[in-house]
Amino acid sequence: MTTAEKSPTEKASPVQRRAYKTRASLLEAVETVVARQGAAAVTTTAIAAYAGVSVGTLYRYYNDRDELLLAAYDATVERIVADCSQALSALPEDLAAEDAARALLTVYLDAAEAIPAHAGLLKAMRAIRTIEADQTGAAGTVVVESIFAPFFNKYAPQTLAEPERLHFMAVLIGSLVDLYLLAPGTGEERAAMRREVEAHLLLALERMNGQG
Repeated sequence: MTTAEKSPTEKASPVQRRAYKTRASLLEAVETVVARQGAAAVTTTAIAAYAGVSVGTLYRYYNDRDELLLAAYDATVERIVADCSQALSALPEDLAAEDAARALLTVYLDAAEAIPAHAGLLKAMRAIRTIEADQTGAAGTVVVESIFAPFFNKYAPQTLAEPERLHFMAVLIGSLVDLYLLAPGTGEERAAMRREVEAHLLLALERMNGQG
């Protein structure tokens, strides 16, 4: 690996690398606690203990449990989005937009459900962050910039001339996806809910393309 190809962590100074590892350990601890015991069990004391650091060290990075929960949620979204970005890059350019949208939705939902703590973190985030803040915050921005914008650039570039409609679609589909991820149900019921989300996605895509 050349110098230009080195990751940010490898380029960082020893102090920066240590700080990065400490943050990662704290967020990993949050995920562990949420997955095993639920978000209510997240306290600064519990997370510090799981991460193997002092509470004082934790407070150098996060002011309180809410910041920990939000940061852990954003980190899971980044991983899900990374899976979607990789999948989008691999999709053929001549694939129908509807088929590409179905494929990406499946990747997103599968990736989200593969993270044991994601639904719990999502529920906690909804209790902390306003809807407006979530839509314009880091997680909402990365979804638009890393999934929606590249998708339309590849399969329907004419829609990028209307960023307001793009943002509205991202908020609409994002809300439906979140409702699905938080909803209880049997395997059959959840499969039906997936189909509903997909149907709304395809309808929104049709309208974005000016066909409806």
